[in-house]
Amino acid sequence: MLPGSPTSTGPRGPGAPPIAITRDSKFLYSNNGYNELLPFQINADGSLTNAPVPSYQAGAVFGLVTHPTADFLYSTLSIGLEVYAVNSSTGALSYTSSVSLYAQEIPNSAVMTPNGGYLYQGFWTYNSATTTILQIAGFSVSTATGALSPVPGSPLSSVSAANVQAVDPTGKFLYVVYEGGVAAYSIDAASGELTAVPGSALGVDGVPNSAAIDASGKFLIVSTSPPPGGAPGNCLAVLSIDPSTGTVTPVPGSPFGPLQTCVVVAADPSAEYVYAGSSGTVSVLSIDQATGELALVNQATLPGAQEVSFIALTH
Repeated sequence: MLPGSPTSTGPRGPGAPPIAITRDSKFLYSNNGYNELLPFQINADGSLTNAPVPSYQAGAVFGLVTHPTADFLYSTLSIGLEVYAVNSSTGALSYTSSVSLYAQEIPNSAVMTPNGGYLYQGFWTYNSATTTILQIAGFSVSTATGALSPVPGSPLSSVSAANVQAVDPTGKFLYVVYEGGVAAYSIDAASGELTAVPGSALGVDGVPNSAAIDASGKFLIVSTSPPPGGAPGNCLAVLSIDPSTGTVTPVPGSPFGPLQTCVVVAADPSAEYVYAGSSGTVSVLSIDQATGELALVNQATLPGAQEVSFIALTH
């Protein structure tokens, strides 16, 4: 544990607050029970202290993502997305723009391509009392203002189930993981438009909670919980990615342990490690670049058996 950890974000309702780290690893942002965006300064030893700027009143925030090459923060709300400019010296936020998704529910954070050119946000609408339709809204991103503009074909209707998303390190493919399978989409480099990739794999057991792609871009890792009424089992599914087509295939031995219920997974952007969070534990695992097999390296226990719902890594 780092000095001063864990750092409080104040009173909050059910669920952990989302977190995001700026491109230069100087500031971390989170949300509290008063619907404020809270800026924290990341110190040289990795510890957090309150940034010397006021919080920003932002409404109920379900997800946060920072721009990978510019100073912008994107906040996922129940009705859409808000864009904030980040002062790279102080961490102060300035609201700049927003987009509405006309959604009934937004289940996860947005994801961005590694060059910051495009942002994708999944959301749900309902066409009857029992039918849920997942749609994916795609936006091109202005590097000057952070503003979002719809890409051609957006929103795109996708799978009708719970989902999590990940973009590969080349920015060529978007993956939407749902209960039982994976939907893969190619990303047009010039327009950001999505096109379904034939041959998506049906090989993810349980309910997906989070997804990440390793630094090499070879493997998609999905954290899962048991389906309702199902028995716990290994909860880290690994699928190999075909770099030319984007199709995915479950690797032998998947899913892997030792955790049996995984809430979140994150991949180190520069090394062959993944991090998985569950109730009271963060696990570090290595990934074999030849086979995709995961192996436990270390585990850290958090005080009070707190659920780990978000993981963000410095760059």
